[in-house]
Amino acid sequence: MKKAILALLTVVLSLGMATAMGTPAQAASKSTAKKVGYTRVAVAPAVYELIGSAGITPAPVQGAKAGAYKGTLAAKFPITGYSLKGLRIKHSGGLNLSAGASTITVSDFNIDLARLRVSGNVSGTVGNVGRVDLFKIRKSDRRDLGAVKLTLTDTAAGALNATFGVNAFAEDATFGYATPKPFSRF
Repeated sequence: MKKAILALLTVVLSLGMATAMGTPAQAASKSTAKKVGYTRVAVAPAVYELIGSAGITPAPVQGAKAGAYKGTLAAKFPITGYSLKGLRIKHSGGLNLSAGASTITVSDFNIDLARLRVSGNVSGTVGNVGRVDLFKIRKSDRRDLGAVKLTLTDTAAGALNATFGVNAFAEDATFGYATPKPFSRF
């Protein structure tokens, strides 16, 4: 399963970057690109309902965009660089989740296809945590929402629970679905 997900994302990324940058040989020689596409993350409908019922308000920050999508919320994060050799996709933008005085901001996501992890910078009520692994990349069970499934790491679940005073988030629970679109307009 890990190999299938990695192969799918590698092909999509490679073809997309080649299309955006020129010939495949030219794309392979480039290690970074500026704002070449975006990644869409759709929040799992059950998580979106949970967030709403807990009074948590999501808002895009630092150039991300968010809006209604197939009965849930989806955010788009600009791709700002990539490394075909390192199998990484870098993004700008993020999301702020707030409820009253409690807040958590996650931003500047990196998709690490070699480790099947998504990391991001975390700050807010929990302090300025820095870069941590937020999600594990898994095979999608909702292809209509995204190419891959994002499940919470223990660190991300703990930060959400501590920030909002709940026990609703758990390691390996589905948070959402991601679809990198490296050759699409933001």
